[in-house]
This record gives sequence, C-alpha cells and structure tokens, in this order.
Amino acid sequence: MESRTENEGLADWLRNARLLSRTGLGLVVVGIGLATAVRPAPGAFAAAALLALAGALIRFWSAGIIAKNKQLATSGPYAYVRNPLYFGSLLVAVAFFILNGNPWFVVPAAVGAVVLYMRTVKSEEAALAGHFGAAFEAYRATVPAILPWRGRCRLEGGETAYSLDQSLHNKEYNGALGTLGMLAAFYAYMHWLPDNLFRGVGALVVVVAVVLRGVRATRRVRAERAARAATPPPEADPGEDADAGRAGS
Repeated sequence: MESRTENEGLADWLRNARLLSRTGLGLVVVGIGLATAVRPAPGAFAAAALLALAGALIRFWSAGIIAKNKQLATSGPYAYVRNPLYFGSLLVAVAFFILNGNPWFVVPAAVGAVVLYMRTVKSEEAALAGHFGAAFEAYRATVPAILPWRGRCRLEGGETAYSLDQSLHNKEYNGALGTLGMLAAFYAYMHWLPDNLFRGVGALVVVVAVVLRGVRATRRVRAERAARAATPPPEADPGEDADAGRAGS
C-alpha cells in the first residue's frame, strides 16, 4: 500500500511539474548533449554561434507579433513559416549539435526533435484550426510548416507590427538568455575548462533545473488546490431543495 502511494505521488509530481512536456524532455536532451560533448574547434564554434544567434533573433521577432488565442498571426516571420518560433528553435538545436561535436549525439537529438516538435506542431495546429476555422485552413494551405522553402507568402489581411512589449510579455528573453548562456559555456569549454569539469557541471546544472522546475510547479499546483478548497461552495437554491423534498415524499 505504501509503495503504491509513493508511485502515485511520483506520477502526480511528474504530471504537475510537466517534466514529460516539451521543455522537460528538452532538458533531458540538453543534459545528454552536455555530458557527451567534445571540445569544439574555433570554426565550428563560429558557425554554431551564427546559427544560434539567428535562431534566437527569429524567435524574439516572432514572439513580438503573435498574440496567443487572440489573433491569427500571418505577417512578419509568419508569412514565411507557420511556426517560426520552432524554426528558430531548430536553428539553435542545430547549433547545439555542432557545439557538442559527438557524432553519437545525433541519435537523441533526432529522436528528441521528432518526438517533441512534430507532435507539438500537430497538436497546436489542431487547436488553431478549431479556434480560427477557415482562416487558419487557408493559411495552412499557403504557408509551409517549419522550413521557409516558398519564400514570403502573400496573404490577405493587414500587417501586424512588431512589438517589443509583446516579446517581453511572451517571456522570449528567457530563450535569448539561454542561447547566450549556451554560447558562453561552450566558449569557456573551448578555451579554459577541462573536459570532465564541463561535462559534469553541465549535467549537474540540467539536473538542478529539472528538480527546481518540479518543485516550483508542485508548489503552484498545491497552492491552487488549497485556494479551491478554501472557496466555499455556492449556496443551494431553496426552490431546488423544496422540489427535491417533494419528489422524495
């Protein structure tokens, strides 16, 4: 009985912490990448840095246009691909793979990309189709999903101007800071840090990030449950009670 309770508690913690979500599984892939990294060459670092910065800029640009669940974004980067945020993430992921330098890392990297992003894009686009209907279907028929192989697509409707406030509201600065931190860590690895120190500290940082994510999410869920428990139930309608009494008599 105690073992079952512990298992249920672990499952509840994983569900509340969303460690099996895109971010949680992404952290696992990053941890594997850091633990298996090979010291990058200067040329590889330069190429990876250009890709990573381009990806971060595309994400920051995209986050300043999208208004989630309020308006269908079709301008700016959304005129090239339906999912520019994921296109930017793909560039950062390729940069991370180059920085890792270990050919065996292609296996978890590819599996992570397919499982996380393909599944996520499918579910999110299904939700958009349900929310925006025919407008999204017309948009999907015109604009590629992730790779901008058609160039800029001409769409009906007005342009949505970029807003820095919107980028900040969507917390895209977290992604930009993470990209810069990744480049700084690999730059230090390339010049100063010993192999074991970089790999060990990198993997430890990911583990700590996963644990903190779980703790914060669990606290949030418990607070929400406590708030719901403290809210008194609505008072019963006297008329309904009277009808129930008559029905039972």
